[in-house]
Amino acid sequence: MVVMVAIVTATSAATPQRVTAGPADTARYAPVGPVRLADTRAAECGCTRLDAHTIRVVLAGRDGVPQGLVAAAITVTATAAPTAGYVAVHPAGGAVPQTSTLNLVVGADTANSTIIRVGELGAIDVYSSVTTDLIVDVTGAFTPAASAAAGRFVPVVPSRVLDTRETLSGGLAHGGSVTVPLPSAAAADATAVAVNVTSVGARSAGYLAGFAAGSPAPPTSFLNPDGSGAARAASVILPVSPQGVTISSSAGGDVVVDLVGWFTGPSSAESTDGLFLPLDPTRLVDTRTEAPRLWAAGTREIAPPVGGIAALVTNVTVVEADAAGFVTAYPAGTTLPATSSLNAARRDTTVANLAITRVSSRGIAYFASRGTDLLVDATGAFTGDPPVSTLPVPLNLPTVPRVLMIGDSTLGGLIDVPAAQTALRGFVPVLDAKPCRRLIHPSCTSRFTLIAPNTAVEAIRGAAGPIDIAVIKTGYNDSSGDFEAAVAQVVGEARAKGAQVVIWLTYSESTRAGAYDAANATLRRLAGSPAYPDLVMADWRGYAAASSNWYGADRVHLLTTGVWATADYISRWVAHASRLPCPVPWSSGVATDLRCPSPDQFHAVTGSLPDLRPLYGF
Repeated sequence: MVVMVAIVTATSAATPQRVTAGPADTARYAPVGPVRLADTRAAECGCTRLDAHTIRVVLAGRDGVPQGLVAAAITVTATAAPTAGYVAVHPAGGAVPQTSTLNLVVGADTANSTIIRVGELGAIDVYSSVTTDLIVDVTGAFTPAASAAAGRFVPVVPSRVLDTRETLSGGLAHGGSVTVPLPSAAAADATAVAVNVTSVGARSAGYLAGFAAGSPAPPTSFLNPDGSGAARAASVILPVSPQGVTISSSAGGDVVVDLVGWFTGPSSAESTDGLFLPLDPTRLVDTRTEAPRLWAAGTREIAPPVGGIAALVTNVTVVEADAAGFVTAYPAGTTLPATSSLNAARRDTTVANLAITRVSSRGIAYFASRGTDLLVDATGAFTGDPPVSTLPVPLNLPTVPRVLMIGDSTLGGLIDVPAAQTALRGFVPVLDAKPCRRLIHPSCTSRFTLIAPNTAVEAIRGAAGPIDIAVIKTGYNDSSGDFEAAVAQVVGEARAKGAQVVIWLTYSESTRAGAYDAANATLRRLAGSPAYPDLVMADWRGYAAASSNWYGADRVHLLTTGVWATADYISRWVAHASRLPCPVPWSSGVATDLRCPSPDQFHAVTGSLPDLRPLYGF
C-alpha cells in the first residue's frame, strides 16, 4: 500500500505549517537479534567510511535482517567523544537532515535508539558532527505490508511494569539482570515490546542491554549510565519471548521499565492498524526559535503531523534544562501518566531519547517537571485511529523566581539606598546584607554596627524557604585559605533550600587583590563543572571595572550609582539564569530581549553598560 504523506510542522496545535514528504510504504515489524552490525573501533567495522564524519551501514540481508526492509529499529552509540556535538542518522544517499538522533557528551559513551527509513541498498548513513567512534545495533526490521497479523504496533497508556527500587533491595549488582514478565496488556505471542528503561543509581559507568527472556545475552546495548547515579533513560524496541524480556546492567543499580506498546504475533487478526509509516527525519518543534519554552510544570502541544495515525515515532531532546527533571510525552487532551519519556540529570544538560507516543485527535502533549527547551524530530508513525481529546490545553507559564541575596557591606548599599531596590525587578527579592559577614567562619565585628553578623551559611540556613535562586556577594572579609570548602558549604545550603541556581559575583579590586584573584579563579574553575552544574560565576569584577563612578576609593564599596548598577546587574543575571526576558531594556526606548543575555555577555559584545539613570529615573 502506498500512502501519500504530508508532514505538519507545528509550533502549536492551532498554527501548523505543512511540509510535503514523498510517498511511503506501510510496513510490519519483525524482531531481529539484537545484533551488532557496525563498530568503528573494530578492524572490520561492518561499515563504509564515506568521509571523516560519516559512515554507511548496510542493514539488508545481514545477521537476520531481511532483504527488502523499508526501515529498522536501531540503537546508535558514540564512544568517548572528544568534544560536544551530535549524531544524525538518515537514509543512505540523502542529505544530512536538520535533525539529530544523539547528543555527544565529552569523554562519555552515549546511546539513543530510533526507527529510521533505509535508503540505497537497504543502508543508513550515520553522521557525527565531531570525529568519534560509532556503534550500530539492530533490534528489528520493517518490511512492506498493506495489512498484517503479526508485526503491528499496539500503543497503550504508558504504565510502569518494573521498578527494582520497590522489588529488589539494593538494586542490581554489577552485571546483574532482571526479567520483566510479558505484560498483561500484550498478547501471549507478542513479538516485541516498546519500553522506556531508566537506570537509577548506577554504581559505575557502563551499559544496559535487553533481549528476549531465555535467549543468550547479545553483545549489544541501548543505554549508557555515566556512573554518577543520576537517572538516565532510553526508549527501545526489544524482542520478547513468552517469558518476557530480560534487562541486564553492567553498571548495576536500579532499573525502571515503562511500557508504551507492543507488537502483535501471528495469532492476532489481520488489520491495517499498527503498521509503520516511515518518514524522512523532520523537525516538528524547536522551542529555542518557536517560543515559548517548556516552563516548570508546563505543557506544550503539537498538532498531529500525519493523518490517520495512532502513534508517532520521534526523537525528543531536552536542551538547557533548568535543573534535574523529566519530560513526559503523552496524547494531548488526556490524563498525564505517572511515567517519563526522558530525564535531565543536571542543569544545562542536553539529552535525547526515542519516544513512541500515542497521538490523540489534538496531537501530542509534552510536560516538563522543570523548565527546559525542547526539540522534537519525527522519523515515522504507526497507523490507526487516534483517541479523542477530552481535556483542556494545560497551562505553560513561567513562574516568578524567589531570589535570596546574601551579602556583606559590598551589597549593603541596597539597604543604605533603599530606592535602588526598585531596580530588583522580575523576581521576588529576599535581601540579607550585613557588614563584616564572612562565608563560613565566625564573622568580624562591624565598626559601624558594632555587631558580628551570622555567616553566609547560617544566613541561608535561617532564611524562609523555599528559594529558586541564591545570589552571593560576600566573602570580602574572609582571610582563610579554604575558599573552595566555603563554596561547597554555601552551595550545599542553597541547594537544601531548593535553589536551582547559585549566582556568585566575583570579587573586585582592593588592597587584597591577590586573595580575590585566587577566589575568582576558584569560581571560574568550579562554575558549571560536573560537581557544580548549578553554580554560575557572574563576573562583576570585569563588568564594573570600567565604571570608576560606581565605587569609592577602595574599589570595593559602592557609591549611589554603583548601588543602582548592582541591583540592575543582579536583575539581569536572574532573568538570564531563569531564561526570562530582561526586566528592563538595555537603554531607554529599546525593545526588551525575549531571552535576557547575561550582562557580562552584553558588556563583552557591545563594550557598553546599561543607561541607568533614564531607565530608573534616579
